Amino acid sequence: MITSTEILGTEELLLERNSKALAVHQNVVAAGRAAVIALNKQLSNESDETALLRLDNELDAVIGRSLDEYARGARGLFSADDLALWTAKVARVPGSYVGRAAATGVPGSLLLLDALEEAEADEPGNRFVSLEDTLANGARYCQCGYASSRTRPEQLCQLCSGAVLNEWRAEEDRLLEGSPRLAADLEVVFDGLLDKLAGIHLAQGGVAASTSARRRAGDRGITRVNETRAAEIALLDLARWRDLCELNALGRTMAVTAHSKYWSRWGLGSARISTLAVVGASELQARMRKISGSRPAPEPTFFERLFSRR
Repeated sequence: MITSTEILGTEELLLERNSKALAVHQNVVAAGRAAVIALNKQLSNESDETALLRLDNELDAVIGRSLDEYARGARGLFSADDLALWTAKVARVPGSYVGRAAATGVPGSLLLLDALEEAEADEPGNRFVSLEDTLANGARYCQCGYASSRTRPEQLCQLCSGAVLNEWRAEEDRLLEGSPRLAADLEVVFDGLLDKLAGIHLAQGGVAASTSARRRAGDRGITRVNETRAAEIALLDLARWRDLCELNALGRTMAVTAHSKYWSRWGLGSARISTLAVVGASELQARMRKISGSRPAPEPTFFERLFSRR
């Protein structure tokens, strides 16, 4: 079964090897995102239905103009083989969202549409900066009290769970920047794990399979690396990492906390492996696109072969 994830991956692959089309794509994405963000800022204080409807209509118009501009600029830049591959795949995915991109007849259109749809969420004000910043800005939405009191509840709410997980990952990344050999060894473990998790999710293998894969990577890979690099790790200040480790054990997302009792034993790498419990994690999605996007064109179905003879 072909999904939009595979189409996105195929488009990324085709653009990577087509510098002219990539340049057109990047220019249109930049202009389109800027227009979307400007519209959102312009109408950010509007709340009545008429204003929101106008925003939707104007956003749709920006998307339409961007798709048209990209189609004009990139049409004819792809080889016949690349175009045939994309066409064969995109024709298999139902729905108006992919259909709108397919209607342009040019690979890269779904990536463009995806970038514009995400422009609002990708505004600088909505990006994770720090735990303090996120909790301060989201205090009124906090349901566990931690954002305003910093008193640890029995369980963090969804807002605080996400914030402390992001902060834990950021702290772990900071520590690994000071230990390049440890970071390189962990990268080998995660490269294999990402392939495994991507394969599981693409095959719709379910939560149990992905949980098991993360547990094996933690027990066999991350633990081994931490033991091997113990001398390097001893030079690092892990106080904040450990504190955030304990705080994340109070998180609401069960997939993330499934292995919380092993984190202290696994060591550095636990924060990153915990972020991979979320299917929407950016690096996991990127690996899923890479793997599925490199697949060949699907074989024609029985009915496609039948009607092609007529």
